[in-house]
Formats: sequence, C-alpha cells, structure tokens
Amino acid sequence: MNSAASSSLLRRCLTSIALILPPAKFIQDTFYSLYRVEGSSMEPALHDGDVLLVRKADILPHLDWKRWSSSSSASSYEEEEEHQTALRVIAQDAQSGRPIGENNVGYTYLHPPTIHQLGAVIVYRAPDAEKYPSSEYRVKRVVGLGGQIVRPRENWHRIERIPPFALWVEGDNNGDTNHDKSENEVSAKSSNHYCRSIDSRTYGPICKNLVQGVAERIIWPPSRWGVISPVTPSVPRSWWV
Repeated sequence: MNSAASSSLLRRCLTSIALILPPAKFIQDTFYSLYRVEGSSMEPALHDGDVLLVRKADILPHLDWKRWSSSSSASSYEEEEEHQTALRVIAQDAQSGRPIGENNVGYTYLHPPTIHQLGAVIVYRAPDAEKYPSSEYRVKRVVGLGGQIVRPRENWHRIERIPPFALWVEGDNNGDTNHDKSENEVSAKSSNHYCRSIDSRTYGPICKNLVQGVAERIIWPPSRWGVISPVTPSVPRSWWV
C-alpha cells in the first residue's frame, strides 16, 4: 500500500471517529451510561465488579404522562397500586418544580428519570462524596419514595419522613451471613455489626437531583446478564401519609 492510500485510509478512519464520538458522548451523558459496582453492599442481587446499564433520563416524558394520567385499566391490584403510586410521585415531584402534564410536551428527555417503583435500583452521587471521594457514586435500592414515611431496616423504632423530591435508599447486604434469620432476630443485633452499606440510614433521604439514573440491566459479566428487577421487603417498611 502506497503512502497516498495509507493517508487516505487514515483520514477516513479519523473522520469516522470524529463523526461517531460526539453522538456517543451525548448518549452517554444524556440517556444511558455504564456503572461498575464496587463493594458488597448490594449482595446478593449485585456483585462487586458487575457492570450495569443505567438509564439517565425519561425519554419523551409526555408519553409517560399520558399513560399515567389516563383512566386506569389495571387488571390486577398490583397494577392499580403501581398506577396510583406513579400519580402520587408525579404530584410530589411537581411540588418541587418538575414539569408535568402538558408542560412535558416540549421535552425530548427529562433528568432525572421518574422513580415511582419501590425496590428499584438507582445510581446516585453520595451526599458524603467529599468525605469518601473514592466512592463518589453509589448504587442502592429505593426503600421509600418522596412523601412517604419509612422505617429503616434493623431499627424498628425509628420512623423517618421523606421530603417530596427525595428518596430513601439502602443496600441489600445487611451483613448477616445466616440468611435464615428473621428480621426480628437481625434487628435485635447491633446495626453497626450487620450494616455493610453506607446509605440513607447514615445520611438520611437523598435529593433526586443527586440521582444519576436507574439501573436496568447487568451487562457484564456475561454469566450474569439480565434485567434488574425491583425487589421489595416481605413486610412493608414505607407508607403514604
């Protein structure tokens, strides 16, 4: 291959990279990105080293509004409960200035994504990130929604009220190697002994402005590929007031 052909090939490669990188960067910053799990705080659901696909925005949010604001056609109690919870969350978010209803028509996407499902897994910037710069972003499970009251795990006498535009999040790993123990047995132990997660039990509810996105799939390693499903405790720990 002569030098002219080599130069032409190099130019085409550089041109292709220049055309691909800006859209790829835009998608990563706006719609989807990858997050690597660090530590054991989300075991057994997520393991150290898992790579997650994280949705960072509501895409065409006015379609979601039409879905939730229309008359419910739920075929089960669970679907009806999800419908009513979504409407409550949208109303709570609106109190903090988030656009809803017809105001959404002009938006192609909206940050942060609407989180209306208890048990969803999210990635967020930790309120204590300056204290722990090596773990600025964390992955936890949503235990309470804005406007609810919540009872933290392992402290059955503590009740917290969650502000409208906030979430209560906790790690899955309670540090108990004997998974057959009941929650009452675990609560009788020292929370410091069992807690392997720094979360809302440490710094309280997190503002939704800190949320980076909702973790939707495990994409690495291939043996763990799959959807990340919401998981809620068998005994409810959050209620609307």
